[in-house]
Amino acid sequence: MTENDITKFLVTFSGQIEHVLFPAGVFDDQLYIHYEIVWGPDWSPVSGLTTGRSQMACSGTDPERVVFNMPIDLLFSSTNVYGWPQIVVTVRAHNAFGGDSLRGYGLFLLPSSPGMRTETAPLLRPRPATLLGEWFTWITGKSPELVDPKMLASGKENHLLRSESYGCVTAVLSMVAKDMRKLGYDNQPPICSGACHAHR
Repeated sequence: MTENDITKFLVTFSGQIEHVLFPAGVFDDQLYIHYEIVWGPDWSPVSGLTTGRSQMACSGTDPERVVFNMPIDLLFSSTNVYGWPQIVVTVRAHNAFGGDSLRGYGLFLLPSSPGMRTETAPLLRPRPATLLGEWFTWITGKSPELVDPKMLASGKENHLLRSESYGCVTAVLSMVAKDMRKLGYDNQPPICSGACHAHR
């Protein structure tokens, strides 16, 4: 196949969702996470799981941290970079008496250049729209939830969403691309010469 015959590039994303962190401590019996990959119209998943759910986990020696180490391994093909894949992470709690409840949503843009990187995203929770809703949330410990968490990746209606931020989720992710440069895309990180460093 010649370069003129290439119409798509391939991108592999791999890594893991490592842990969630709550600064005031974890007060739930168990937590679990659910992830969904969101991509643009010109992207197609070739292999790997685009949605998944972790095991139940609880805090260990660090009372503020819950470790999951949930693996992610995906291969996509695309004709352009518009709609670069994102990952929406939902953190939920399971308690013996309170049942299942939301603890927050996190959003990551999957890496756009080669190499391994550690990313941290804040966890957002929708806030009740009324005082009665806030009272119900305080009594039950259950926050409002989004019908479709993937809406966070589009950003179209997010300005209408009342939310609060508490805690964060951390992921270690990497990417490898094939044929991007042949289609005119340069996603290599900039190389700074010694002279560049001298002027910093």
